[in-house]
Amino acid sequence: MLNQQQKLGAIYCRLSRDDGGDAESNSISNQREMLLQYAKDKGIIIKSEYIDDGVSGVTFNRSGFNQMIEDMEAGKFGVLLCKDLSRLGRNNALVAYYTEIVFQDYGVRFICVNDGFDSEIGDNEIMGFKSVINEFYARDISKKIRSSFKTMAIKGQFRGSNPPYGYMKNPEDRHRFIPNPETAPIIKEIFAMAAEGVKPYQISLHLSGKEILTPLRYLAHTTGKYKGCTDENFPTDWHVTTILGILKNRQYCGHLVSQKQTTQSFKNKKAIYRPESEWIICENTHQALVDEQTFDKVQKLVRTKRRENKSHVENIFAGLLKCPDCGYKLSYNSPQSGAKTGCYVCNLYKSYSRLNNCTSHYISHRLLYLLVLDRIQKVSEFVKAYQNDYETFYKEYLQQGSELNSRSQRQELERYQKRVRELDAILKKIVEQNALGALTDERFASLSAEYEAEQRDLNEKIARSQDLMNLKRDGLQNAEHFLNAIGKYTNVTELTVSLLNEVIDRIEVHTAEGKGKARTQAIDVYWRFIGLLPE
Repeated sequence: MLNQQQKLGAIYCRLSRDDGGDAESNSISNQREMLLQYAKDKGIIIKSEYIDDGVSGVTFNRSGFNQMIEDMEAGKFGVLLCKDLSRLGRNNALVAYYTEIVFQDYGVRFICVNDGFDSEIGDNEIMGFKSVINEFYARDISKKIRSSFKTMAIKGQFRGSNPPYGYMKNPEDRHRFIPNPETAPIIKEIFAMAAEGVKPYQISLHLSGKEILTPLRYLAHTTGKYKGCTDENFPTDWHVTTILGILKNRQYCGHLVSQKQTTQSFKNKKAIYRPESEWIICENTHQALVDEQTFDKVQKLVRTKRRENKSHVENIFAGLLKCPDCGYKLSYNSPQSGAKTGCYVCNLYKSYSRLNNCTSHYISHRLLYLLVLDRIQKVSEFVKAYQNDYETFYKEYLQQGSELNSRSQRQELERYQKRVRELDAILKKIVEQNALGALTDERFASLSAEYEAEQRDLNEKIARSQDLMNLKRDGLQNAEHFLNAIGKYTNVTELTVSLLNEVIDRIEVHTAEGKGKARTQAIDVYWRFIGLLPE
């Protein structure tokens, strides 16, 4: 005869999507009814009931299960009933841990009704196999779910809970979204400001000043969810990271971006972000809030760090100036004592001048400003005649310059590849010096980190250069984009960050030749969409 403590029992019920087509027969009510009837027939008094509805059996971090274990440890019951082993879980290792160690340590009798298992009667050799099969089933269901998600992504179907800020779910199709009349204008304002050269931090201050609810607070306000995710005392406190997340989101161009993250495995649900090359992008799935040209221009501005210098002069050429010899950027130097204007110098020369890797490529800010302004004014005036005749402009000028641009890209690629080979040799040499004791471990770590960072940057540039060379662009369409961009700036009298980044891709500053009045210096302007224009 069982004593009173041993007769006190508990039932555990669980249901989730990993139960597939058996969900109806495995419903919580069906499990509960079966277990209570079994307990009644066996004379077991059910003291507690524990339920996890909608929780995967792969994880054991479940509220109902955790409470059951806590009560078991407190001695509140001596018998535990489940419909079958898969209700306890679908992780073979953890199922074995609880059934063969934990329950036995606490003297708990474990019963699986449908599997015909009762730990009081003795070991059931088949239980181990059933546990493995249950885990395999969960693994198979996980694969099918991942496959269905990928299929939806390829079809351009949205499957998330909430669309990006600025959109709302289409009432006629929950897998599509449409502009939200309340928030879409805010997205357009953010991109318009960024395209004008306004920094993300300044945009965040602007929106906070207008007392516009942040995306998460707006979601909490309209849906009633996520109220505990943000500070309710500062509902309009926009953060820079929020602005950057919006500005980098290609979905505002009308393209659905999916499969950006996955999980460790079907057992470990920790999120892992996939590399951009693995994302699935379906174009033109919804109405765009930002055109492609504006989005690309903003990406360029966002990637460029525009730090405040000592003289508090805004570097409007930030991110545009390149050294044609080493491929490094030119950085701004504030005016020295007695100088009226700052200047630009090659970064590689500035950082490693002792190594004679490059020359200064020095040019004053004032001279560069006047040269570029003059170039823009002349090109703007020149292309007026072709404003509505893209085809003639393309045939007469862009076709002539295509070989010039291609040659320039090849030369740039060769420079990068040469420098990577040089770095390989340098790294090999310092490894040998460190092994021989000629270079301390601290100095070796510092130098190797420096050279490896440079090598990573160069490899990224090589990949981009190769993509550009392999990309077959529509020359006529690029002519149209360029003429539309430059056409906005007729009669321009001053340069701005927005203007420069809209019409110019990069400016290459060559090494000056000669001295004094005989000094000459070539400046190549690579225009957006079309590259170099023939002189």
